[in-house]
Amino acid sequence: MPRRPLADKGVQTSVRLPRDLYDRLISAAGDKGIGEEIRQRLEASFSPAAVELLTAIGHAAAAAAKMPATREVAVRGGGNVRREDDKTPFVAFREAVTSLMDAFEPEGVRMASDQILIRLADQLVGIALGALGDRGLTAFSNLAEVDQASMERSGGEARALAAKAKRRRPPEEGSQT
Repeated sequence: MPRRPLADKGVQTSVRLPRDLYDRLISAAGDKGIGEEIRQRLEASFSPAAVELLTAIGHAAAAAAKMPATREVAVRGGGNVRREDDKTPFVAFREAVTSLMDAFEPEGVRMASDQILIRLADQLVGIALGALGDRGLTAFSNLAEVDQASMERSGGEARALAAKAKRRRPPEEGSQT
């Protein structure tokens, strides 16, 4: 049975969440509170432009996944052939995503400073990679050191991911553990 509306504040509901998801939402919410964080995320998920962009990116990803990721390369001076990894599908997909982002860019002006924009981007990367678990930690380790350091300074999900990655790294040669 649905709950009665609370005056003009909307309908109150409850949702059971896994502890890990709850902790990430609390971290992402900051001072605004988990309820507002969930509300904002739900609203954004119904944005037609966001849904269309994500759908278009999904189609581009599916097409890129069908491209050959290895190539046969002739070895000089002989009739031998060897197989080599080819990152062309990845690069083509990255370019497609950039073009799709341009195509769906909303009107208006950016209100955040460059510094805030970098922190927001770090948080988005932290959330995205954090959601992937171990695969996300592996991907984080592929980022340039300057990007890893930036994410560590950004706080929230980005800092949490950087800390997990740091704990996972094997100690460097000659360092004390």
